Amino acid sequence: MTNSIMVIGAGPGIGQAVAEKFGREGWHVVLTARNADRLADMSAALSGQGVNGSTLQADATDPVALRKAIAEANRITGGLTAVLFNAAVVREQDLFSMRDDEVTNDLAVNVAAGLHTIRASVELFGERGGTILVTGGGLAVSPHAGYASLGLGKAALRNVVEGLAGPLAERGIRIAVATIATIVGPGSTEAREAADTIWTLATDPIAGWETVYPANAYKED
Repeated sequence: MTNSIMVIGAGPGIGQAVAEKFGREGWHVVLTARNADRLADMSAALSGQGVNGSTLQADATDPVALRKAIAEANRITGGLTAVLFNAAVVREQDLFSMRDDEVTNDLAVNVAAGLHTIRASVELFGERGGTILVTGGGLAVSPHAGYASLGLGKAALRNVVEGLAGPLAERGIRIAVATIATIVGPGSTEAREAADTIWTLATDPIAGWETVYPANAYKED
């Protein structure tokens, strides 16, 4: 059976780079996002590279729709190997200047959607095992007041991953976070190296619950 990964919250930065990396390695890639036009553009780019890819439009903040999308991805791939949660609202704004609805919306994407993804993935993998990955961020470790909602989301999901790593391992399910502690732009070296980090987490059975990129991001001089 071909290995496969579902990227939830696929975008032109890390999501695209992950799709290209895993696709080159022969994995079936399923891209999922709310924006149909973005999915079409990404799919076309991957097709041009000969990547075995599929797309599914779904809103990760809707747990019912998300479960259906994960089930469909599992069906079309013949059994998912891994699920990557990559969705985030990247808002450069402090907490006190945000509107009430912006706070609610950002937490729905940055926190709740991640929890929905983890829960649905565990339901899918059950006793057969599988890998759940989360795109984390340096703000989880080194917060900044100007990125209030993004930092909160990264910190919350990092906390959940660390707490679940042991209990899920006992069930044959790996969960890990790639803490990306640098700015990543579409098509950048950073995007490709972040994808390499996620590839290692997905394929190295002895990798821990967290890998930081760049590796020296939090080392003291």
